[in-house]
Amino acid sequence: MHEDARTETATATKTVNVYHCHADNIGDRLCGPAQYFWPDKVATADFAKTLAAPENLILGGGQVFGQLSAYAEHYKDSLAGALIAWGVGVPDKGKQTAQVLDVASRFALFGTRHYGWRDTLTFVPCASCMSAAFDTVPEPTHEVVLYAHRRKTPEFTAEEGVPFITNRNQSAQSVIDFIASGETVVTSSYHGVYWAQLLGRKVLCIPYNRKFSTLQHPAVTTTETSWRSMLSLAKRTEPLLDAYREINRRFAVQVAERLELDD
Repeated sequence: MHEDARTETATATKTVNVYHCHADNIGDRLCGPAQYFWPDKVATADFAKTLAAPENLILGGGQVFGQLSAYAEHYKDSLAGALIAWGVGVPDKGKQTAQVLDVASRFALFGTRHYGWRDTLTFVPCASCMSAAFDTVPEPTHEVVLYAHRRKTPEFTAEEGVPFITNRNQSAQSVIDFIASGETVVTSSYHGVYWAQLLGRKVLCIPYNRKFSTLQHPAVTTTETSWRSMLSLAKRTEPLLDAYREINRRFAVQVAERLELDD
C-alpha cells in the first residue's frame, strides 16, 4: 500500500491503520502514516469498514475526535495488542478537556496534531509531511495561487489570471507542486495551510472551523470574498518540512517498538 492508494485491506491482520483512505479529499488520503513507514506490514482501512479482529489499531491521522472516542470504546476489551493515535485532531482545551484526557488514556501512544496540547499530549503533526511529493518541488512561478476545499467554502472560487484548484480527487504530486508554485497560497483547506507552511510559502487562510487555529503557526485569516484586499498580510514561516518529518520519524520508532513492527 502506498500514498494515493484507493483500495483498502481489512481482512484479519496483525495491525491496521484506520483513516479516511477512500476520501475524495487528497489531504485525508495522505494522512495515514503506515503508507510511509510500513507499507508492507500494516493494512489500511476506512472508518466505515468492518475490521476482522486486528491485534493492533493505528488511528490516524486527522479523523474527527468523536471517531477516536468511538473506536477507543469499541475496542477497549477486544484488542490483543495496542491502540495508537497518530497526528489526530482533538478539541481545544476547555469544556472537553476531561473527555480528551480520558480518551487519550485508553491509547498506548497518543499523538495529536493540535499544538495547543503539546504540554499535556505528544505533538505529532500530520504524517502527510512524509509524502515523497515534497522531495522535489518547483520554485514559485506565480505571485498567488488559490487552493480551495472542495465543498466548505463555495464562495471561494476561481479568479481570472490566478491559478486555482480544489482538493477533490487530486494526486499528491500535482497538489504539492501547485502549492509550491505560489509565492503566496490563499487556501480554505487545512492541509493547504499545512503544506504551504512545510514549504515556507506565504499563507492566507479562509477557515471554516476551529482546526485551523490548532497549527503551531496559525495563519492570517480572511474570508471567501475579502482575501484580495488582505494579500499583503499573508505570513511566511520558516519551512517546517524537515522538523515535522523528524517528529514523525521519532514517533514511528515508538510505534514500531510498541507494535513490534521491525521484527
